[in-house]
Amino acid sequence: GHLMSDALSQLEADMRELTKPVNGQYPRPWMTNLTDPTTAELFTVGKNQRNGYDVELVGSHHHFIDTLFNRGPETCRGLYDRMVGTPSPTRRNTDALVSLLAQRGVTRILETNVVCYSTPMSADLRQARHLQGVDRGTEIFKVLIEIVKPRVLISHGSDTAKQLGKLLGRALPEPPSAPGSKPVFAEIDATTIFVIPSLAPPAFNKWSKWAHGHLEGVADRAAQIMRG
Repeated sequence: GHLMSDALSQLEADMRELTKPVNGQYPRPWMTNLTDPTTAELFTVGKNQRNGYDVELVGSHHHFIDTLFNRGPETCRGLYDRMVGTPSPTRRNTDALVSLLAQRGVTRILETNVVCYSTPMSADLRQARHLQGVDRGTEIFKVLIEIVKPRVLISHGSDTAKQLGKLLGRALPEPPSAPGSKPVFAEIDATTIFVIPSLAPPAFNKWSKWAHGHLEGVADRAAQIMRG
């Protein structure tokens, strides 16, 4: 095969270790169409995923790793579609944001979560039986940030901003709450972090009327930053 970059072989080695099954699921580190996730320039970041990837249904761990790096026969998104069927509302909202970014030439994107481990509700993360999953899911996200060093993060939901702030060692602003708000962001080292309201219902419903315009503004700024 072709030679892998050091960063890519490091990422793959770490993911092989960190995505081993926990509580019957494979932790889901990201959604992407990239074959080399270390080239991602932008992360969208949520709290955690709702839909767990049942080990029995996905297939071997080797197969799972291949899907993460889009090495066929099944793509990263193809596996999601097979596992979940109809995309969740959160996924549809994330797709909409990704397509706004793509229209502006920003295509090297990883969709991820501060906790890369699935529970039906984010509140379930507090249950004792999920402790190991939370630890592993947080570790996955930390490794991603360290290896990939994205130029821009778009963090959605106020819980996400709190968690992300803790991980980055600096409190992030609250997401905007009023229609017509300008993009809210913080800069930490070489990374710009936009904080937006949640893309997941029911919280999304509170701002759905002005979400599109706001996301366009965020996508414009993100594209400007990439052009640097």
